[in-house]
Amino acid sequence: MTIKLVLTTILTGVILLGLVPRLGVAADAATALPPRPFTDAERLRLVVAPAAGVTLLILMVVLAIYKPGWRLRSRPNGKHGQA
Repeated sequence: MTIKLVLTTILTGVILLGLVPRLGVAADAATALPPRPFTDAERLRLVVAPAAGVTLLILMVVLAIYKPGWRLRSRPNGKHGQA
């Protein structure tokens, strides 16, 4: 639970600080007459932020599905969901 919270916080920071400001730059470059090409630094930032976001989202899904053995609680009296 704590790991997913930390990953969500990092993902929010990546989106707010890395991607959102660059979208404005991308929109200005695309609407300029004639459109100006992106610099290598601009292209890199527009690729890295979404790639990091997708990676963190996949990791959060894996953590939500996979339950490590040390995280599973044993049931009292050895009962395993039997009625």
